[in-house]
Amino acid sequence: MKKQKTYLIVALLLTLLSIFAVLYKKGSFQKSFDSKKLSFAFAVQNTDDITKVFIADMFENKVLLTKIEGGWMVDMQKPAAWYKINDLLSTLNSIQVAQPVAKAAQQSIIQRLTVNAIKVEVFAKEPLLKVFGHPFFVRERLIKTYFFGDATQTNLGSYALLEGMREPYIIYKPGFRGYVTPIFSADPVDWFSPQIFGTKLTQIKKASFIDFTNPTNTFFVEKSGARTFSLFDSQNNLIKDYDTILLVNMLSEFRERNYEMFLFDISKSQRDSIINQGVFKEISVTDVDNQTTTMKLYHKVEEGALYQDDNVIEALYRHINIDRCYATVNENTDEIFTIQFFHFDRQIQPLSYYLKQ
Repeated sequence: MKKQKTYLIVALLLTLLSIFAVLYKKGSFQKSFDSKKLSFAFAVQNTDDITKVFIADMFENKVLLTKIEGGWMVDMQKPAAWYKINDLLSTLNSIQVAQPVAKAAQQSIIQRLTVNAIKVEVFAKEPLLKVFGHPFFVRERLIKTYFFGDATQTNLGSYALLEGMREPYIIYKPGFRGYVTPIFSADPVDWFSPQIFGTKLTQIKKASFIDFTNPTNTFFVEKSGARTFSLFDSQNNLIKDYDTILLVNMLSEFRERNYEMFLFDISKSQRDSIINQGVFKEISVTDVDNQTTTMKLYHKVEEGALYQDDNVIEALYRHINIDRCYATVNENTDEIFTIQFFHFDRQIQPLSYYLKQ
């Protein structure tokens, strides 16, 4: 009898909990927003708890940004740019309601949102409920669903709708001059980290700088102390007299060296044309954990008319771009990048640049 009574109590509690969960999910326990709460209704108070952000537009573009240990990933394939993630989280934390959309314009704005809105779903570790301040049933949950539309006439606000609300609002980011919708890009490429090298000076074990055009310009570097390195020529002969400051400054820059552009829409024939011309420079860095990053450089050959005294000397003159070139990373020839020479200026210098005059 006692066991039956216990089972009955447990069953009753589970039933009540289930009913409460359903009502809670439907918002039955939510209070109506006063004007102060409405201002911050779109904001995510604690962005540290955010685990995923899914973004999709009406052109079938979509991206999933996922938080992992030590950073964020784009579609669990490539690291995300940390500064873009910071901008995203800062926007989610600070967006405010400027004003409701006028009643007369609401239907028109809603129709525009259904046609060109960007949908944003925010997931975070959240409890199902709190009892006396203690969280229960904490797991990843969908906490906000936004529909961001185009800009207002002033370009300082965005039309937006928050799932669970009946009316659209004009929202803005304090201190930000512009409208926030472009921050929520659904194109995965826009979120890729442009970083090629990210190794601190103290973590560099060795580095190689191979010049295929003039092999005598090739040199190698090996770690010999906490912040000291040995320099070798193309024949692996130790060079004792070199400018240590120039070399250390160059190696220090490997903490962050970025590409200019990822050519994601390049055709196969264009890719093959770049690769088939051959590598003119290879730069490789190995860290103390034996993780190696290798970048191969290919000339950016361009065609155009060659003039002299306003006369065309050669209609299809081929010349090498002196400002930028193509690059591949870690033998992946399916992905082509452009880099600017000035950003890798020290790394592409010949051996003679580091020798004392």
